Amino acid sequence: MSRISILTDSTSDIPGDIARRLGITIVPAYVQMDGQSLRDGEQITRAEFYRRLPALKETPTTAVPPAYDFAAAFRQLSSQVDQVIAILVSTTLSGMLNVARLGSMEVPELEVHLVDSKQVLMGLGLQAIVAAEDAAAGKSVSEILAHIQDIQPRIRILGVLDTLTYLHRSGRVAWAQAVAARLLRIKPLIELYQGEASLIGQVRTRHRAIDKLLEMIAGLGRLERLVLIHTAAPDVDLFHSRLRALFSGPIPVSEVGPVVGTHLGPRALGIAAITAA
Repeated sequence: MSRISILTDSTSDIPGDIARRLGITIVPAYVQMDGQSLRDGEQITRAEFYRRLPALKETPTTAVPPAYDFAAAFRQLSSQVDQVIAILVSTTLSGMLNVARLGSMEVPELEVHLVDSKQVLMGLGLQAIVAAEDAAAGKSVSEILAHIQDIQPRIRILGVLDTLTYLHRSGRVAWAQAVAARLLRIKPLIELYQGEASLIGQVRTRHRAIDKLLEMIAGLGRLERLVLIHTAAPDVDLFHSRLRALFSGPIPVSEVGPVVGTHLGPRALGIAAITAA
């Protein structure tokens, strides 16, 4: 039976214990801040990043890893497995997939299947987790790819930002530029779906914003999986306990790393979910 491994990039923000247990390879993206280029998840902790972020004079910038980072990861895997499924951040948000393709060309002895996740954060991470579980269960590449294709349109990311300031500064989302001035004192509710970010609500207080977010999560109907995502949110434990009233299964907690956290800012709360078929 062909041996299969799963690879993704660090914008997936898969909790480390889950990635290690499932043998998922993660290629770090980069964040540039204070004149330094730092590998996401390796050269700066999340706690340090969110502590420093509000005081930075210049907004951090982010970058995809070079092709040789992917080549190195593929080369290492080539001695362990026959095939790799590389599930990467949405092509509408990043050029990561194209760089991974270049890296895979440097390792022709390994069969690499590249997948556009059409997502980021744990919307991407959940796809890698499902794929790794399928691989461990002995499923074929075609079965795993079909499973990913099935769940992609059922993945939802909903969240509340503490401020729109960081998304506005990033320049990545057009509507954030248009509405930032009138929403700077509002808690915006956003959705990430199929690689697009949308403003789905605006509330004046954090307490009401979280209540509204929970209403929206309940409105998703029956869920197959649920993950809490946050950016150094002080009320993450309380939010986690309230989520338990909506979902009886395990609810892993994913703290967003510097690359995506640069655009969201600190104190954001949200979820990634796979809705029932």
